[in-house]
Amino acid sequence: MRLCIVLSLCIFKLALPSFAEKNQTLEQIFETLDSLKFNYTKASNFLNENERARKESAKKDADLPLNIRQRNHQKRVSESGWLELFQNEKKTYDEYLSFLVHTFVTLPFNNERFEEIKKELNQQHPDNCKNSLTESWTTQLGLLAQKIYPHLVNQNINKKKAAFFAKLTKPGGGTKFEDFLHFIKIGAEPQNWEAQNVYSLAALRAGKISTARSENKKLILKATKYSRLDEPEDQFNLRNRKHLRTYRLQRALIEAIDGNKKEATKYLSEAMDIAPTHSPSNELKKIIDETKFILGQSQQ
Repeated sequence: MRLCIVLSLCIFKLALPSFAEKNQTLEQIFETLDSLKFNYTKASNFLNENERARKESAKKDADLPLNIRQRNHQKRVSESGWLELFQNEKKTYDEYLSFLVHTFVTLPFNNERFEEIKKELNQQHPDNCKNSLTESWTTQLGLLAQKIYPHLVNQNINKKKAAFFAKLTKPGGGTKFEDFLHFIKIGAEPQNWEAQNVYSLAALRAGKISTARSENKKLILKATKYSRLDEPEDQFNLRNRKHLRTYRLQRALIEAIDGNKKEATKYLSEAMDIAPTHSPSNELKKIIDETKFILGQSQQ
């Protein structure tokens, strides 16, 4: 069985089209998307069949002691190649989701498949594919935000598409509750703030500056608390310092677009003083360049 799984993974890899090529025609884009969706669906079906077969086999152990049932379960997982199948499903979904977002951004509104692609992307929201109030719900929202973010750093993104991205990345109840606790100065376990940050940027690109600023203020408040800027840099506070730099850079852009050049300059300067030995990501560099251009500090 393991040989069959390995051969299947090889087939997936060989069949996987390259979507890194630029200037694809719409026909090529659809071919790529359909191929990636096929690969993911097939990988998901293999994984589901693996889990179904193991559950059926486990029924034979119903009357055995717990330690023997656990040992048999681990043996079945190992021998069935579950890990390879799980990793392949995760990989193929990641590729499919990335290109689905790219396709949505690329397609003109009047394309005959636009609404279909929009609906397909909406189905990736955790409300439509995960159980609510679970870790998988939060993880799915974070993954969706991660795929959307590189498109939002493009200042020319269509406002209607940005508004749709804002709808997809709107923070859930857990984030709102965390914000409330921070507002009343009660400590809370830090969550993954990626979706909230992307939501703020999406709102900005959609022209909803007050929403963008409001969400950004909450992010800066949380990140400042955990960044410990008055202490030496270490592995524990560096991550939060990078988060804080991101949020302040985004705040600088918000204020620049809103015409508050003095505030924008302040936030830009403060951000660049955080973790100066660690270079910003390429996406953040686009935010910096756009802000500086608006402020008249550089030429694009």
